[in-house]
Amino acid sequence: MRICMMEMRCPTKRWLLAVLGVLLATCTISAQPAGVKLDTLHVRHVDYQGVTHEGTIVCNRAISADLREIFAELYRQRYPIELVRPISEYGDDDERSMQANNTSCYCYRQIAGSKKLSKHAQGLAIDINPLYNPCVKRRSDGRLWVQPSTGQPYVDRKKSFRYKITRNDLCYRLFKARGFKWGGDWRTTKDYQHFEK
Repeated sequence: MRICMMEMRCPTKRWLLAVLGVLLATCTISAQPAGVKLDTLHVRHVDYQGVTHEGTIVCNRAISADLREIFAELYRQRYPIELVRPISEYGDDDERSMQANNTSCYCYRQIAGSKKLSKHAQGLAIDINPLYNPCVKRRSDGRLWVQPSTGQPYVDRKKSFRYKITRNDLCYRLFKARGFKWGGDWRTTKDYQHFEK
């Protein structure tokens, strides 16, 4: 215990521990599709209260420049994003990450309800404020399937609530201007959190 306390008091050791923490947070033990080259971005963002935070995005190198520019502009314009952490900090559990309203990109997983790999598995899709912008699909029996499961209060897009993405807001415009598709424009499934390229 005494050694640990001494290490924490040393600025160099604290810096090394911080760097190690970031490296561990951005690594996942999951498989990765062949040919996918990942990048790690460090971005600033503000939450709904206007507090500035440092975030980390793991993404495909093919979209890292786009994401860097988009998040820089979102920060300049004070667009609220609650959390930006790698999915590995949630045990690679997409549901846990979404319930925390965590914005993330790379996640090695299949599309829910299918065997096809998601664009997230290639690091080519990002989910923004997912709790408030759930993925919604009407099942054949008429019931709604909502992801995250705690996103039910935000299914009605006519309501006004924080962190909501619409076709008129800055987040939508910035992603569309750089060639991303929005899941909120899809016909059957509506994935309001999702932008992919």
